[in-house]
Amino acid sequence: MSNYNAIANGVAGAGAGIIAQILTYPLQTVNTRQQTERIAKKSKPSAASAPAGTGTGTLLQILHGIYQLFKNKAEAIAAARKHKGRGDGTVGIFSWLLVAALAGSNSHPSYAIPI
Repeated sequence: MSNYNAIANGVAGAGAGIIAQILTYPLQTVNTRQQTERIAKKSKPSAASAPAGTGTGTLLQILHGIYQLFKNKAEAIAAARKHKGRGDGTVGIFSWLLVAALAGSNSHPSYAIPI
């Protein structure tokens, strides 16, 4: 019985997390956009803002590169499994979630340059 409860609680927790993210992500996007527009209206662009934009762009390129590495590895593993007769060669949903989690674990907020 305890294993069933642990699995049910795990599935319920994962479902709640997904629903919470689906509901709050659009609100966070709107909030960030409003804050950015408010800051842009108050201040004029200066030469000092160029390095911040360059640093952020470089950071995003690095993070995307890390994601690509994990993605390519997941696809290679799926292809190898197909070659061995243990799959259809596609990456499953849990593998994609693992790729996203690993890539996202590298995008710590302290890496970003504050606005």
